[in-house]
Amino acid sequence: MVEKIQFFPLDATYKVQDGKAVIIIYGRTSDGKQICIIDSNFEPYFYVIPKDSIDISEKLEKIRVENENEVSFVTRTETVAKKFLGKEVFAIKVYTNLPSSVPIIRDVIKEWDIVASIQEFDIPFVRRYLIDKNITLLILHQATGEFITQKFKVPAFKAENIEQISTDTLHNPRVLAFDIETYSPFDLTIDAEKNPIIMLSFYGEGLKKVFVWKKFKTNIDYIEFVNSEAELIEKFKEIIDYYKPDILTGYFSDGFDLPYIKTRADKHKIKLDIGLDYSELKVKSGRETKVAINGITHLDIFKFIKKIIGGTLETYSYDLNAVASELLDEKKHDVSLAELPYIWDNSHDELEKFCEYCLHDSILTYNLAVKMLPSIIEMVKIVGIPIYDVNRTGFSQLVEWYIMKQSPQFNEIAPNKPNHDEVQQRRQNTYQGAFVYEPKPGLYKDIAVFDFRSLYPTIISSHNIGHDALNCACCENIAKIAPSDEGEKHWFCTKKKGLIPILIEDLITRRMRIKEIIKEE
Repeated sequence: MVEKIQFFPLDATYKVQDGKAVIIIYGRTSDGKQICIIDSNFEPYFYVIPKDSIDISEKLEKIRVENENEVSFVTRTETVAKKFLGKEVFAIKVYTNLPSSVPIIRDVIKEWDIVASIQEFDIPFVRRYLIDKNITLLILHQATGEFITQKFKVPAFKAENIEQISTDTLHNPRVLAFDIETYSPFDLTIDAEKNPIIMLSFYGEGLKKVFVWKKFKTNIDYIEFVNSEAELIEKFKEIIDYYKPDILTGYFSDGFDLPYIKTRADKHKIKLDIGLDYSELKVKSGRETKVAINGITHLDIFKFIKKIIGGTLETYSYDLNAVASELLDEKKHDVSLAELPYIWDNSHDELEKFCEYCLHDSILTYNLAVKMLPSIIEMVKIVGIPIYDVNRTGFSQLVEWYIMKQSPQFNEIAPNKPNHDEVQQRRQNTYQGAFVYEPKPGLYKDIAVFDFRSLYPTIISSHNIGHDALNCACCENIAKIAPSDEGEKHWFCTKKKGLIPILIEDLITRRMRIKEIIKEE
């Protein structure tokens, strides 16, 4: 039976079912229940721009690459009229059987002489879906379809159509904070392979709990004793399943807490299947360690504070005590962790203060996450990527994805990211900076202060600076010329506004309006 449900999407992923990529959106219904929405009506694709507008669709559709474990092929093609760098182009939309097939098919095509360029092959499948379907996370949507039976911890709804129905926002996602203390003897070396987790705390609305596996006398009701580290890790799973958080938050939990828990769970052969699809917690190693949980947003609030607002803080240290002191006017409990291993081994009655310390760290983490959430939510709505990605993305990538989200309304194909060689070449091309007037030291009177509002964005907007407005054919003889040292001449279109100037002008206007609203309040 066809039904309609209203829900707030929180995160999205995909999995392959029966040889097809299926999008899974996790969220909460308008009446507060967890749900996952399944959409199997979206295909991975990229663009090919052939030379001289030659239609090579038939040749593309014959591509098939068989590897040891997987077959990659083009399922169909579609010719489209698009814009690339502001110019009208003939492009071919190439659909593939799986997202993983996109780079494989691209490698086949890139050597063809008849191909001018291959575009948008590096856009992750889920982000491609969110952009094309115009789905803004945390905003109220409606899905049309039916409930189905699949292996999820929450109800599953197979959608034929998903659309945004209002601007209502999920402002109060369910947040659960956690913290661990580990046994680090002698030189306090942190070694997850050797040293156990000795206590674990949780804090959320209506919940505060510390688990510890050595017993002592206490009157504190939130302390609960378990018999072993293995049982403590089982409690970690149990509390998350019981509390059903939208967001699991820690402080430096990407770099320490969750990888440590995963290592210790592996030691005890405990499966951390806390994902809403029964999948295990995933630790992704690289330049920075990242930990993901399907259906539950992992928010390492340390990373958000350091990357996004760190430059505005007075403190130069990003440890929990310094950040909480500045942002919350609260501090960590004053205990010496250097004493913890000895007390753990010899003086159990003194463990109570460390349990209080562990819980208080979870409370501080929770309060920081809740304080930052309004900013995080607005960034998600503006940029169009999930909380998990906003948490781990620098400003330049946030700008990129904001532009990517807006590009479809201009019918633009996005330029590819530069490869390593292109980046190195660009770094070698330097430009003379702007003139800076050097002030003369001394005393002055009758000084007037002049400030150019949003200087660089305003310059870009007012002078229409952008790749799609550069050296247009219509303004060569009337636009202001910017000569270069090599004798080349460059100009920007004066008749038609470019994509980036339009976006920047909109942001400047919205920023001014927000400041006016704040003043009025």
